[in-house]
Amino acid sequence: MKKVIFTQEWIALHPYEKADEVDLYYTELANEIYHALDEACYTHNFKNMDEAKQLALSIAGYFEDVISGTGIWKTFTEECKQRYGTYIPFYEKESEFIKSTLNEDDPAYDPEEINIADVKFLLWHHYQQSSFVQEAVPFLFGTLELAAKLAYIILDREYETAPENERLLTYLSEMPEIEGNAETTEEDIEKNRELDEIHRRDTLAWFHYGCYFNVGNQKRLQFTLQQMANSPQGLTEPLAYSVQMEMTIAGRNNLLALTSYEWLRKICRNMPTHKLWEDEEFRKKAIELHEKADHEKAIHDYNLLKAKGYEDKFIFLEDVKTLKEFLKEIEFELPKDIRFPQKYEKGIILSGSPYTGINISFGLAHCIASPENPYYVQERAETDSFGIISGNGLPFPYEIVCKLIENNLIPDANIFTSQYVKEEGLKITQANLQFLADYYLMGRKDKDLSPKELW
Repeated sequence: MKKVIFTQEWIALHPYEKADEVDLYYTELANEIYHALDEACYTHNFKNMDEAKQLALSIAGYFEDVISGTGIWKTFTEECKQRYGTYIPFYEKESEFIKSTLNEDDPAYDPEEINIADVKFLLWHHYQQSSFVQEAVPFLFGTLELAAKLAYIILDREYETAPENERLLTYLSEMPEIEGNAETTEEDIEKNRELDEIHRRDTLAWFHYGCYFNVGNQKRLQFTLQQMANSPQGLTEPLAYSVQMEMTIAGRNNLLALTSYEWLRKICRNMPTHKLWEDEEFRKKAIELHEKADHEKAIHDYNLLKAKGYEDKFIFLEDVKTLKEFLKEIEFELPKDIRFPQKYEKGIILSGSPYTGINISFGLAHCIASPENPYYVQERAETDSFGIISGNGLPFPYEIVCKLIENNLIPDANIFTSQYVKEEGLKITQANLQFLADYYLMGRKDKDLSPKELW
């Protein structure tokens, strides 16, 4: 078997630098997984070989996580279960929607074990996040099913004999201590406090940029810093460090739009290291970085709608003329420099919420299946409405998308475009619509929706 993944690439996923026998084992496993994916032609989906290798490394990292009891993936599936009612979106109940010879023998999902559904999710997630993919990727197709089957056969074969990574578990779960230090003096206590701060910072950096669980954060940082370096203001070392720390602590590109701080707080909740993530001073800093938005103007604008009885409604207007008349009716003053499209189809959607203010959307009225919408066209909605979920062109803020889902106003949204699975695809898409909106728009209903008292 040709070696395409090397030990240093495996070590890059870990919070330490020197490899041992356990790391050599998982490096070999990652190579075997890569060749299984290649045999299924799944690696051909990636124009960049490094991204295909990263996928194989991440599947090996997931396996190591389950075997070692570090609890990263288990925390993710528990969060999914709490939010969406299933441990893994799409794949846990796949056979209920789509019958296939490739999934007919899939065992029931067990949150304590490895699962083929987990492998399928990783395959889809990495493909969707790859740098050359700009559109929403359907989560069920032949090469994915075959690749998952071949990779899972390897993991299942190794399950009983694979070594635990005790170094990784110790790093994640045990508090660092200065040898022989019993914290008897103020100086000792201060030294341990400094050690805790270093360990917290290093753990955050590893989890955010190195851990198998997170995809693309390192590239996002590099891209951001390069843009700043090319700007007229330039990039200084202190500014680069500040940007890196803000992205590390407050960045929400992770799965389920949780920050790395929030993920580690959940992962370590039953470990001695929970103290690092419960530290009140650090927690306040993380919250301040995360909650910067000023909603005063949005709330003011929304209250104009509310005063006229339109607070929770979607308003459908024929053209710019009627739009301006409506805005005048609610006493909303348009910015002087606003420019509306010169050409547009009939049907403008106006909606609002306390946190998003007044929102105006062109070109998508045909997608909204409201009895009050004369512009709804089901045939066109079947083709176009998933763009609302995937955020193609950002037609609606996240909170407005949640309102559309809750009121069943986009029943035609379907990630599958093939006629062969259109009907089944629609059912499974609709069953996972909130997860898909959260995934593509990086939103969270527990953080991003307006408080009830403001409605």
